[in-house]
Amino acid sequence: MDINYHYLLEHISHQLHTFVKTWTGNEPMPSQSQIETICVRSDLKDHYLSTSDFLTFLAAQPEDASLHCPLLFSVKAGEKELMYGYVSAQEHHFLVGPLLLSNAMQLNVQLPPAKNLQAISDEDMAALFTCHLYFFCDNLLLLHNLFREKTLLRDELIYRNCTTRMSKTEIMTDYSNLVFQRQEMNEPHNPYDQELREGSSIENGDIEMLKKSINEDYKGKLGTLAKNELRNAKNLGIVLMTLASRAAIRGGLLPEIAYSMSDVYIQKIEEMTDSAVIYSVIRQYEIEYAQAVADLKSKDSQQKKRQNIWTEQAKDYIFCHLHEKIRIQDIAESLHLNANYLSELFKTQEKITLTDFILKEKVKLTQNLLTYSPYSYIEIATYLGFSSQSHLGKVFRKYTGMTLRQYREAYGVNNNRR
Repeated sequence: MDINYHYLLEHISHQLHTFVKTWTGNEPMPSQSQIETICVRSDLKDHYLSTSDFLTFLAAQPEDASLHCPLLFSVKAGEKELMYGYVSAQEHHFLVGPLLLSNAMQLNVQLPPAKNLQAISDEDMAALFTCHLYFFCDNLLLLHNLFREKTLLRDELIYRNCTTRMSKTEIMTDYSNLVFQRQEMNEPHNPYDQELREGSSIENGDIEMLKKSINEDYKGKLGTLAKNELRNAKNLGIVLMTLASRAAIRGGLLPEIAYSMSDVYIQKIEEMTDSAVIYSVIRQYEIEYAQAVADLKSKDSQQKKRQNIWTEQAKDYIFCHLHEKIRIQDIAESLHLNANYLSELFKTQEKITLTDFILKEKVKLTQNLLTYSPYSYIEIATYLGFSSQSHLGKVFRKYTGMTLRQYREAYGVNNNRR
């Protein structure tokens, strides 16, 4: 199948608002007459990078250096880093740029600017398109992957261009040194079966077994994830919260709840400045995960251990859209089910109608906001998708027996707003 190259390159130029230069052949140094330039912009200047200098650089690279992955590189112009990309596809070559990135990125390759470029004016700078690295990479990957059977992913492109990669020899050397040091100091890692017991305790909601597992004594130690002690403690916290959240999900906790707990816990850990406190808090958070699973299992002890998959997914949808007006029809469509069938299935499984479940969850969130947030009643009603403050008040009173004001006055931490 033939490819309309000119349309493709015009598309890339439109997307990135910059130049696309192209040439064909296997010669390392094509003449200027062989290079075609496509640009949909009339106000953009092409004087930042010398094409001949770039080709000289390219000719000095190993023959297969650009065959498997596009090249990202930058050119220094004043205080700015101008970004370029080079793609080699069969006999076709594409040079894309310049543009600016909205996120700072340290590339492995930086080329000198054109020799006659003294500085970049404010007018020139304003003409350059600014985008996120991902958007730039996606356009380069379009050029790259159209000519190949095997798809290159964006993560691999960034990894190859934006990191100083360790060779396999370097990695194995560091690994061998670390193993030797731990053997010399008699400091192995804690046994894997202890980690399994912790995860199993959370999964089963067994708080007492979790505490026993945490208190088991070994001559080993936890992993070293950073040279700085505080950073090491925080990194361990992130890892353990990730493992604990997955164990809780296996125990039946809804993924959205488990993930949200993990987000909150990790953010709290990041704010801490005492490594000893972090280690203690991590263990408490693990216990809270186990408690959440225990509460769930206690509530559902007379029900099936595994709820119907559609019911679970309906709950996930509800938790993800609590701040919106939720219609049963929307839930059913997201699951590709008939709305009446979903309603009956949910009622059979949960012993509560889908509408009541939605409203009860909204009321629970309302209670939380009334207790801990300073938001007004109308703000809470709007946030949760109610048509009015009055509508929220009626629903809230139906399920709690209290008005919004009564509940906030009784339990609110921040009572400065109504």
